[in-house]
Amino acid sequence: MPITIEIKNRTNWLLTAVMSLGLTISSFIIVIIILIGLLQGIDIPAILSVLSMAGVVIGFFILFLYIWLWNTLGRTVFHIGADAITISYKNKLFAKPKTFLKKEIKDIQAVDYSIESYKYGTRYHFSWTGATYSVVLITRDYEKRIISWITEDKAHEIVDEVKKTWR
Repeated sequence: MPITIEIKNRTNWLLTAVMSLGLTISSFIIVIIILIGLLQGIDIPAILSVLSMAGVVIGFFILFLYIWLWNTLGRTVFHIGADAITISYKNKLFAKPKTFLKKEIKDIQAVDYSIESYKYGTRYHFSWTGATYSVVLITRDYEKRIISWITEDKAHEIVDEVKKTWR
């Protein structure tokens, strides 16, 4: 029986306010650039310069929208099937669902990343809410974090659901 678990991102309200301001300003700049382009007439170099300026501002608009949508409305959808796990992201632009087959997975674990050791040192993650855990899939070749920065209870709940479904 397939199970679907939906995990809401923690919203950073300061980032949401700053990105909302950035989206509003870049929208006004896009409208102003288009109006200036329309008022200049039909001159090929002028049209090309207006299009290039508008392209840069539209690029910033898409970047702000990407960050704002994921931070404010983002959710990770974890679908456990009989023979595969599928992870998809709601409200995240340019993200395809990822599928991991049961036969490729050796183990699934909840790992605490409050202290990470790297080749060049150690990195400490501090969280007031205790959201330093990740759900990790272990295959023959690699370890892959599939859900990051959740609480210990939520991580163990997901791992238990997967193990119960795949018995």
